[in-house]
Amino acid sequence: MITARQRNKMKKVFKTGYSKDVQKLLAEKAIWNKKGMPFSNSYITHVFNGRNTNNDIEDAIIELYQKRLYEETKITLRRKEIFGKKHKTDSITKD
Repeated sequence: MITARQRNKMKKVFKTGYSKDVQKLLAEKAIWNKKGMPFSNSYITHVFNGRNTNNDIEDAIIELYQKRLYEETKITLRRKEIFGKKHKTDSITKD
């Protein structure tokens, strides 16, 4: 089960929608509900919020969290790399 602390950390990274991406991950892994259909967005959010438990969905949510966190970190590092360096043109424009 996803704890409240984990959920709060994930919310900061997910910002908006995540359930569609979780659905895609589950479909890629051929994980379906008992009727052989994809899990609904509402069921995925229920698992995320702790109303229901499903290990496969929880694993997919955590996997998506790791992917988005990696992407966010990569973007942040890239921005620091670009904007953190002092270029010769920076000192020229300041004068």
